[in-house]
Amino acid sequence: MKKILAMAVALLTMTTNVLALEGEMGYFGGITPGTKIPTGIALAQEKYQLDKKYVLPYKENVYLSGSAATVEGTLEIRPGEIDLSKAHTGSYKEVYIMKAVSDDASTEISRSITLETQYVYNEVRDQLTKTSTVSQWTETVVASGQTYRLDSSKSSFSKSILEDFTPGVKYYNGDVYYKAVYANASGGADVTVNVDGRIYGYDQAFAKSETQVRNVTVDTGTRQYFIQETPTITMSKEISYGSNEPQAISFAGNYRELIQGEGVLAYNMMVSGATVPADSQYGAVAVSDTPTIEQLTLPSLTQLDGHPAKSDIQKMYSMDLFDVNPIAFSPNQVVTRGEYITMLVKAFRIPLRVEDTKKKTDVVEEVIFTDVDTTSAVYPYLVAAYDAGLIAAGEANPNGFLNREQMIVFNVRALGLERLGLGIGLIQTPYMDDNKISSYAKSSIYAASKLGIIPTVNGYIFPQQHVTYAECATFMNILIDYLRYDLQKDYNQHMMM
Repeated sequence: MKKILAMAVALLTMTTNVLALEGEMGYFGGITPGTKIPTGIALAQEKYQLDKKYVLPYKENVYLSGSAATVEGTLEIRPGEIDLSKAHTGSYKEVYIMKAVSDDASTEISRSITLETQYVYNEVRDQLTKTSTVSQWTETVVASGQTYRLDSSKSSFSKSILEDFTPGVKYYNGDVYYKAVYANASGGADVTVNVDGRIYGYDQAFAKSETQVRNVTVDTGTRQYFIQETPTITMSKEISYGSNEPQAISFAGNYRELIQGEGVLAYNMMVSGATVPADSQYGAVAVSDTPTIEQLTLPSLTQLDGHPAKSDIQKMYSMDLFDVNPIAFSPNQVVTRGEYITMLVKAFRIPLRVEDTKKKTDVVEEVIFTDVDTTSAVYPYLVAAYDAGLIAAGEANPNGFLNREQMIVFNVRALGLERLGLGIGLIQTPYMDDNKISSYAKSSIYAASKLGIIPTVNGYIFPQQHVTYAECATFMNILIDYLRYDLQKDYNQHMMM
């Protein structure tokens, strides 16, 4: 079952998995820190539910007077709901309410817009297309002592988003176009604002980000202003270790995850008002939220003292990705395919199937894997990986030892970035032991090399070597750090003006 909250996808997992929220900044050039990634404790609650309304700190620039006036306040979002288990097409309403004022109270915005959004889900491609038009839009802007009210009869708004669901990450892009015509309450000429913007974003278990690239034209009737904006938000989970200061305490320390969001608006007034100084024609505005902290449990692993992978292994236990009895844990134990697939399902919070308690007893149960008993502990995770497109049906070989090239293929597939290696054919990868790489794995390893998620030893990756738990912890932490920190660079740092 897939349930999607207008800008969010809520999938039933072992708890509940919350995926992307596009539109967390609205579509008018403003910024927020974004909605929080849920903590593990929150998701573990039996009655965990998505909020029906979000109220976020908000900042926006107003350009009606020919200069950039920053207003600050709140953005209220009321998402609609989609249930793809009932229908692959339909519609819902999404509401955005902005109220913000400048520090000197000379500029103010009050805006409410309701969008009617229609959607269609393509099950074969696992993509969701959503198209929105305005059903109600009211707005009042105060700028430089002048009051402007939106003329909805002359204004228009159009938005379309394409969401692509991969095993571990949801990616999306889209476009927004609108024309806002404001009547001057003092009887002056109308002011027309035309905007075309491109939207890019992603959401996954460790971070989410969205960037909008906007071209804004303001026509006052006597002058025209042109502004380029790139509002962006990033919400991420960071992990750090803290040692306990008291000596007489039963555990030495533990890891904790800090969840925090930040929005940044970079702007450049290419054509501004005549009196605007050059150094005021461009700049950046930022907004952040209060961090959420979650303590993670950590078993005693004194047998690893001095081991180079100790911290990586501790992180794996803290994130509940390793479930081997810590007393009997050996870093040199080889990881099986079933164990690693289970780790990926847990790490990416890939949803587990929900058992149908009303299932008829005479219905023949679907056979997905020919070599896995349905009572096996890894079976639910293998089925989840199959449903997500991470593995194929047939022979799962869960007890087979995992080698490095298999692990890299799984990682790239979980990221949904196989396309970065497609079409290379037999082109050589940048590794010294390229001739040892199986043909099926070459494109994924090439993609992983571009992403920087393969550790090497003097240029070698040893593709056929079995993966120990110590090596698995190192590889997995590199993958998770990419999800926490590096993926976002393509969506903000590389696109900021």
